[in-house]
Amino acid sequence: MTRIDALSKTLLISTGIFCALLCAAFVIRFFLNRWMRKWAGATETMMDDRLLAIISRPVFYIIIIYGLDVSVARLPFHFELLKIFRGGIFLFGLFLVSVVVYRVFMTLFDWYGEKLEDRKEATALIREFIPLTKRVFSIFLFTITVIIALRHFNYDAWSLLTAMGVGSLAIGLAAKETLTNMISGFSIMIDRPFRIGDRIELASGEIGDVQEIGLRSTRIKTFDNTILVVPNSALVNASLVNYCYPDFKVKTRVRVGIAYGSDIEKAKRIMLEITKEVPTILQDPPPGVYFTDFGDFSLNLLMIFWVSQYTEMFAAKDRVNSMIHERFAREGIVIPFPIQTVYVKK
Repeated sequence: MTRIDALSKTLLISTGIFCALLCAAFVIRFFLNRWMRKWAGATETMMDDRLLAIISRPVFYIIIIYGLDVSVARLPFHFELLKIFRGGIFLFGLFLVSVVVYRVFMTLFDWYGEKLEDRKEATALIREFIPLTKRVFSIFLFTITVIIALRHFNYDAWSLLTAMGVGSLAIGLAAKETLTNMISGFSIMIDRPFRIGDRIELASGEIGDVQEIGLRSTRIKTFDNTILVVPNSALVNASLVNYCYPDFKVKTRVRVGIAYGSDIEKAKRIMLEITKEVPTILQDPPPGVYFTDFGDFSLNLLMIFWVSQYTEMFAAKDRVNSMIHERFAREGIVIPFPIQTVYVKK
């Protein structure tokens, strides 16, 4: 076989490979646009329709680019212009793949955010967590794309990774507290020890309603109508009380001291009757009154009851205290002052 015949055979094979892949590209595009779209239209979610719209056209061009690169690679020519042409084909194909991956993941993030929009506790997650994840993924994808391109052209990509690692270490040391709070913010968003609208009590004693859960801090509205800004790391590393978990019911305690010599059973009966007259007090679980101890100047009683909403706790306690004071005065049960008897020895 002469050299001209070998060249003709190589050109024929290269042309055949390109034509075969071109036909495959048309077949795949027809399959995606006709059958896959019909299948996606029959499903309830719009997610598959969005993904098909994203990948159908780029997949067609990626197959053609791959076929062109394979065909050109078989040619027995070694021109510098041919190397540049193949390099351009590779960069264009890599760019298309990166764009497809980016758009697919952004669509997934947006779809997940739309699913959470009807949930009140997900407001901060949509506003803070998802946009940050998008930015982190974009940086990661860009870095991987650059490294692949450099490796293809035989450039040292490890030096770039080393420089990025040193830079990241310097930034991490300089922003240690900020990064700690951000990681704690991720933990709060994932673990969900409290949600927006929950009433919580901090370890330091402050009580308030959660207004916003950010990446660096959490904002709590106190009873004084002020906003308490707490770093997320302080919330993750400390104990707190969530009044809304597992439900909105909350236990309330009222302590009363009656004078020595009073009828304890009568006082208990009056206090239990009062709990039935306050609408916000639940009868299941039933309220209870207990004689707890002998005080210095009084017999101490403890009443425990449940209210249906934690927001009604203080109003219910105020109503109960007022009615106990009124009923005890009417029934002759004395609530004594603190007294002390002093005996003087002559």
